[in-house]
Amino acid sequence: MNSPAVNYARWVPARPSRVTVSDQLVSEDLQLSDHRIVLCGANGTLGRAIARKLADEGARLALLGRNIDSLRNVVEGLPASASGHHHLVAHCDLGQQESIDRAIETAEKDLGGIDVFISAAGASQGGIFWELDDAAWQRNLEVKLFGTLRILRTVTARMAQSKRGRVVVIAGNSAEKPDPRMLPGAAANAALLAVVRGLATELKPLGVSLHAVNPGPVRSPRLDTLMKIEAERTGVTPEQATTVFLERTGVRELVTPEDVATYVAFFASSLSSHLTGTSITI
Repeated sequence: MNSPAVNYARWVPARPSRVTVSDQLVSEDLQLSDHRIVLCGANGTLGRAIARKLADEGARLALLGRNIDSLRNVVEGLPASASGHHHLVAHCDLGQQESIDRAIETAEKDLGGIDVFISAAGASQGGIFWELDDAAWQRNLEVKLFGTLRILRTVTARMAQSKRGRVVVIAGNSAEKPDPRMLPGAAANAALLAVVRGLATELKPLGVSLHAVNPGPVRSPRLDTLMKIEAERTGVTPEQATTVFLERTGVRELVTPEDVATYVAFFASSLSSHLTGTSITI
């Protein structure tokens, strides 16, 4: 006698898609009006999208980076904060501790304090493993890892003293799914995740939370350039190179900067007040 058919599908909860979750966050009131937020790396593709999202939510921003003219271009396209304040731009070289300290001090003075710090700086270059010498690794790790560590030291020390604050670090999904052609970046991202989780435990009693957002490959001019280089190296079209890249990294589609910005804004908001040490992969 045959057993009756069982519809197991009804017992399995539907897995929400990235777009669905992102759309749900977009519809939320993130209550970021006049939050004082410092964003490092605001002139990159992700940084620009994050700045736009936070400004649209009414936040008051201090944008840090090495290229002041580029930062000014970002600010020109942003609405003022909810109370009408314009946003600050400040030079910050993550390779120089003095530059970092000066930038954070300037931002804190201009904003009247720092509620949230976001690190979106640092982009690693790749290559074939046995062709990457020590100098190549050091160049790749300098900004993404060591530069981020330098500015985190300065920011978290101030937040610990004031016993409040949120930190969001942009790492990358390569920390958990390393691309063999982008191993320096994967190593930097894995190290940053360890730092975020460890610091979250230490700073939780002091009212400071830390989170990491780990995007997969992001649709950007930089990625387009990398795919053109890979296409020339392998003798295929850029579109074919992109397809191979996505298959190699186990990703179905490119992430949009706006998706990343939405999750960053969530962690910057009071909606995440009960969380710390959280790492979300997009």
